Amino acid sequence: MASINPLSLDFLASKPDRAAAVLQTLDAADAAGYLSRIPVRVLAPVVEQLETWAAARILEQMPVEKTGSLLGQLSFPAAAAIARLLQPPLQNSMLEYLPASLMRALQRSLSYPDVTVGAWMDSSSPHFSQTLVVAECLELLKQSGQPFDILVVVDGNHQVSGVMPAGQLLVADPGVMMGDLANRCEPLPAHLSLSEAAHFVEWQNYSVLPVHSSRGVFLGTLSRKTLNTGLAKLLQAPAPATGSSLLSHLTLAMIATTTGLLGVVMAQAKSAPGVEAE
Repeated sequence: MASINPLSLDFLASKPDRAAAVLQTLDAADAAGYLSRIPVRVLAPVVEQLETWAAARILEQMPVEKTGSLLGQLSFPAAAAIARLLQPPLQNSMLEYLPASLMRALQRSLSYPDVTVGAWMDSSSPHFSQTLVVAECLELLKQSGQPFDILVVVDGNHQVSGVMPAGQLLVADPGVMMGDLANRCEPLPAHLSLSEAAHFVEWQNYSVLPVHSSRGVFLGTLSRKTLNTGLAKLLQAPAPATGSSLLSHLTLAMIATTTGLLGVVMAQAKSAPGVEAE
C-alpha cells in the first residue's frame, strides 16, 4: 500500500471499535505495515479497543519508536497489559521512548506476574501527604490536569493512611489537612492474585483501591473495572490470524456499517480465493 486510503483513515478515526475488530484478524506484519503510517492520535483509540494479545502481536512488528510513542498515549492499564506481552528486548527498547514517569511505572508493573494485582495496578496514580492541606492538594490536582475519583493519602513512610473521594475536596475547608479527611481503607497487596482480589471486602465501599508492597509502601491503585478486565483477559485464548487482505477487511467492515451483515457475507463469498461468483 503506497499511501493511506483517506476512507480507511476516516474509518479508523470514526469507528475505532469496528476497526479494531477487523485489524486483529489480520496477519500481524500486514496490519503493522499499515498502522505504522497512521498518526498516533488516530491509532491510539483503535489500539485501546484491540484484544491485548492482538495488539502486542501487531506492535512487535512496528518500529520501536512508534510503539513507544503509541503506548505513551494509551491508558496506563492498556499500556501495561500490552507491554507485558512484548518480547523482553523490545520491552527494554520501547521503554526508552516513554516519559520518565511512565517508564518507571511500567517497569514496576512488569516486575509482577500477570495474574497478580501488581501487574494491573495503575502506578501513575498520585498520592498525597496527610499533612498537606486541602488548598494545596487542589492546586496540585489542577496542575496534573487529570481526573481522579479517589485520592490516596499516605503518611511520612509512604504507607496508606486512607482514601477520600476527590469531590470531597470541593466542599472541604481549604485549611484542613488531608489526613483529617481521609477514610480508612485496607490496601490490596501487590502480590495478591486477581481472583483473590475480586473478593476483597473493601470493594463494597470503593470502586478504586490503593495497592501496597509487602512492606506496606504505596505503589498505585486498582479500579474495579481494571480488575474485571484483567480477570476476563486471563481467560481469553489467542485466536489464529487469518492473513486476509487489509484493504478488503476494512472495506467489508465499512460495508457492514451501512448495509448490514448480509452484504458482508455476500462480499466475502464473491472475493474468496477459489470461489466463483454465480
